[in-house]
Amino acid sequence: MEVNDRLDRYCCGFRPDPTESCVENLLHVKCRNDKELLLVHILVRKADPSRLVFIDNSGRPHHPTDNLNFRLVEGIDEFPEKAVSVLQSGCLESLLLHSLYVDREFWESHGGARGLRSLINTVEQRGKIILQHIRDKKLRLNRDL
Repeated sequence: MEVNDRLDRYCCGFRPDPTESCVENLLHVKCRNDKELLLVHILVRKADPSRLVFIDNSGRPHHPTDNLNFRLVEGIDEFPEKAVSVLQSGCLESLLLHSLYVDREFWESHGGARGLRSLINTVEQRGKIILQHIRDKKLRLNRDL
């Protein structure tokens, strides 16, 4: 959510840190101008052209929670029911640990479960925030997504 760089090079949060590249390169002033938006880091698969694939997701796990930017989800009026049920279930940590364990090189280079705990806690916290966003906006859940 807070990483608009995937879609828009100019946006790096509501109150970006002065060291953010978008601020250092004087690009942040273009953030709210829709005519300046540049789509980047997106692929469309020929086999499934109706779905966008985001690549190069350089998440910022230490970005302050009170400065998250929901610009990426503006205009989205429904979310996958299965994904939301995972966020609500309380089993996200277990699923993430299992998934990350499959990539042994990544797992070991980050110190295993102990080393990944902080990152996983951040992902869980962000999941709770997106759930609250879905509730606040009364967004629909879609079984087919």
